[in-house]
Amino acid sequence: MKVVENLGGYIDIHLYKLWDPEIYGPELSSLFRLAFKTSIATSTVLALLVPPLIILGSLNPIIALLPLIPPLLAYLTPTIWRAVLGSGIDKELPAVLAYLIPYTRTPINIADLMAMLSDKSYFFWFKFEASRLRYLLNLGYDPLTALKKLAETTPSRGLSEVIRDYVNAQSLGVSRGQLTLMLFKHAMESIRDQWRSHVEFGRVVAEGIVAAIISIVALSPLILLGGGYPVLLVVIPAVVAPAGAIAMLATRPSIGEYRLSYFELLLTITVPLVAVIINYKVSLEAGLAYLAGMTIVVEAIAIGFRRLNATAMRELRLAVEESRLGIIPEGRLAKAERAASGVVRAIISASKIAGTMGIGEALNHILTLIEEAQRHVKAASLQATVLAILSATSIPIAIYGLNLLENAIKTSSLDIADPTTITLMTWLIAVTSPLVALPASVLQRGWLISPVYPLITQAMVLITLNLLK
Repeated sequence: MKVVENLGGYIDIHLYKLWDPEIYGPELSSLFRLAFKTSIATSTVLALLVPPLIILGSLNPIIALLPLIPPLLAYLTPTIWRAVLGSGIDKELPAVLAYLIPYTRTPINIADLMAMLSDKSYFFWFKFEASRLRYLLNLGYDPLTALKKLAETTPSRGLSEVIRDYVNAQSLGVSRGQLTLMLFKHAMESIRDQWRSHVEFGRVVAEGIVAAIISIVALSPLILLGGGYPVLLVVIPAVVAPAGAIAMLATRPSIGEYRLSYFELLLTITVPLVAVIINYKVSLEAGLAYLAGMTIVVEAIAIGFRRLNATAMRELRLAVEESRLGIIPEGRLAKAERAASGVVRAIISASKIAGTMGIGEALNHILTLIEEAQRHVKAASLQATVLAILSATSIPIAIYGLNLLENAIKTSSLDIADPTTITLMTWLIAVTSPLVALPASVLQRGWLISPVYPLITQAMVLITLNLLK
C-alpha cells in the first residue's frame, strides 16, 4: 500500500502538467488525473500477465507491447482534448464576442462576464474556458492577471488574441467605444477565417474525391495484374465522400445562414445514401427517379426556409431600430434567433443585465456580422458549384476510361485479366455515383443538403453508359 502511495506522489509531482487545474479546469483536471492513475494500474496488471503468457507460447510477442498502450492514451488524451476544445472555441468565438459587446458600455469587468458564460447553455465549448477562468478568479488572481493567464494557456488562438488585445487596451485606458470596436473587429476576422477555412476544407475534400475517382482508371491495370481486389478502388471515394461531408457539417460556421434542426439534416443527407441502395437493389433508372422526386421535395423545403431566413433578418433589422429608441426588443430578437445560432440568444441574455446601454450599437454590429457572413455563404456556394461540376464529370470520365480498358483487354491476344472484373468496377462506380458530389452539396447549402448535384451526377452516368453501349 505504501508503494502505491509513493507512486501516486511521484505521479503528482512529475506529471502534474497533465492535469493542472489552471490549464484544464478543476473538473477535467480530476478526470485526467484519475484516468492516468487508472492507466498505470491497468498497465501494471497487463505487464504481470504478459511474461507467463509468452513463456507458455499462448501470446504473440508483438502483443507484449500492450501494457504501454493505456499510459500512452492517458498521456495523449489531454493534448487531443485541447486541440478539439480550441477548434470548438474558435467556432463559438463570434457569438461570445457578440455577448460581450453590449457590456463594453457598462462598468462590469470582462473577466466576470466571461466567467458567467460557464452557466450559459448555448455555449458548449466556451463553457470549459469560462469555468477555468472562474477557477482562476476563485484562486485569488485579480481579473487582469486571470485574463492574462487564460490568454497564455487557452488552446484557442482567436480567444488568446482577443484577450491580449483587450487587456492591452484596458491598460492603455482606451475609451469604451474603442473597446466595442476592438471586439467587433475580432468578431469580423473570426467569421472571415471560419468561412475561409471551411471553403478550403471543402475544396480539399472535393478535389481529393475527384482525384480518387480519376485514379481508378490509372490504377486498375496495376491492381488487375497484381491480382488485387479491384472493388477497393471504388470503396475509397464511396467512404471518403460521406465522411468528408459529415466532417464539413461539423466544422461549418454557425453564423451566416438560417440554422435548421437535425430532422432536415437527416432528411437531406440520407437522400444520396438511399439512392445508392436503390441503384444497387433495383436499377440506376429507379435511383434517378428517386433523386428527381426528392430534389423537388427538398428544394420546396429550401424555399420555405429562405422565407424564414428573410423574416428573421427583417425582425433583426427592426430590432436594431427599436433599440436605438431605447426599447429592448426581446420579442423581435426571439423571432430573429435562427438568423445566427447562439449570437441573438447571447444578445437577449446581455440585454437583461446590461439594459439598453450599448444594446442598440451591439445589435447594429451583430447585423453587420451576419450580413458579412452571408456574403461568405454566397461565395462558398459559388465555389461549391465549380467543385460539384468537377465531381459530377469525374464519374463519366472514369467510366469512359474503364470502358477503353475493357475493350483493350477483350481485343488483346494476351490473357491479362477477366473483362467482367472491369464491368463490375464500372457498375459499382455508377451505383455509388450520387455520393461523389455530397461534399460539394454540403459546401453549397450547409445542413439543408441539396440533391441537385447527386441527381446531375447520376443523370450523366446513365447518359454515358447508354452512349457506350
